[in-house]
Amino acid sequence: MNQLRVCKLIRRHSFLDVRVCRKQARSLAAMGHDVTIMAPRMNGALLDVNRQPLPRSNYGGEHFDLDGIHIRTYRARHIVPNLRAMLETLRGHHYGHVPDGLFAAALDVSADVYHAHEPETLYEAVLIKRKLAEEGRSVKVVFDAHELEADTTVLRQLMLEADHLITVSRPIATIYAKRHPHIPISLIYNSPEWVSEEELGIGRGAADRGEIPFVIGYEGMITKAKGNPAKIKAVMDRLSDEGLNIRFKVLGKVQMVKRGEQKEWENFLRNDPRFDYGWVNFDSLTEQWKDVDAGYIYFDLSTSNRHYALPNKFFSLLNSGVPVVVNAAAAMGAVVREHQCGIVLPGRNPSSSEYAEAFKQLYGNPEQLAEMGRNAREAIRTTFGWQEMEKRLGDIYAGL
Repeated sequence: MNQLRVCKLIRRHSFLDVRVCRKQARSLAAMGHDVTIMAPRMNGALLDVNRQPLPRSNYGGEHFDLDGIHIRTYRARHIVPNLRAMLETLRGHHYGHVPDGLFAAALDVSADVYHAHEPETLYEAVLIKRKLAEEGRSVKVVFDAHELEADTTVLRQLMLEADHLITVSRPIATIYAKRHPHIPISLIYNSPEWVSEEELGIGRGAADRGEIPFVIGYEGMITKAKGNPAKIKAVMDRLSDEGLNIRFKVLGKVQMVKRGEQKEWENFLRNDPRFDYGWVNFDSLTEQWKDVDAGYIYFDLSTSNRHYALPNKFFSLLNSGVPVVVNAAAAMGAVVREHQCGIVLPGRNPSSSEYAEAFKQLYGNPEQLAEMGRNAREAIRTTFGWQEMEKRLGDIYAGL
């Protein structure tokens, strides 16, 4: 494989994002590529994956290296993309609309491949491709679509000049193939690296529970559309009222539009003794899942993107042998049914009582719970593990 200089472009994401940095960039660097991540500084600060400012002492300087990856910072802005200005620039073949410091900083990297992780940063990648072509240099552009993006005129224009599209689930890939039939599309799941049970330290005996509580786990941001704190509380109230020994571990952060509502739910989750609540570092997740028996996933499925998503949290739970209870999201539901690694509730918006009944079923059937956990691990080992995704990533870059 030819060794390439790779520049990853982000604005909405943290440079520590699991998919961007901990999976793809590390894998590409391990293959021998020279990898740079363009890290946005918002109001002078780098952001963590939970969008909170990182202490300057942790990551100092305009440029630094992290796990064999070059991190180059730039002055970024919280922007609503100006689609009209972007389209005028693209059609006029000039560089009149540049929203912040990303274009100039990434152009200075002079990479062979510009790998964009958002439609907005795909715009910069295409402009850089044009600029370097004027100087006699041919570079490639990869668009990594973490989700199903809106089918805008700007995105269609940008995709005419991209060289490869990567996305995260089969239904989303199918939709993109219809929109952009000219471009090669690859599927790379948001999945973790598979490791042995001994390395993970999982596998407690669920059948001999004794006084150990049954633990339900949730990972990620909690909004009304994802997780829904009111639904979580109602599930726990129902199970508690029936006398079940239950705890709910929430590894994430409440994020509500109304600040007062957010504070109210955070206080509730911190102070109710039935809950463990708090954000944890990505590297700590495996340790946190060791005592979790079943995973809770609820997505408001009113948008196609959530309906077709296969998020990090889903694979994170399966990799730790934790069966999941999900509502009828097409992509997650298909995986759960095919691999028999959890329960898919009927309907797009099942009630808290339906969730509670599913957890009650698993609570009372430790053999079924253990079998589903084994199936979850096997699904990661044979189909979804990062080892296989890394091979796909390597093949993409070998073909550029």
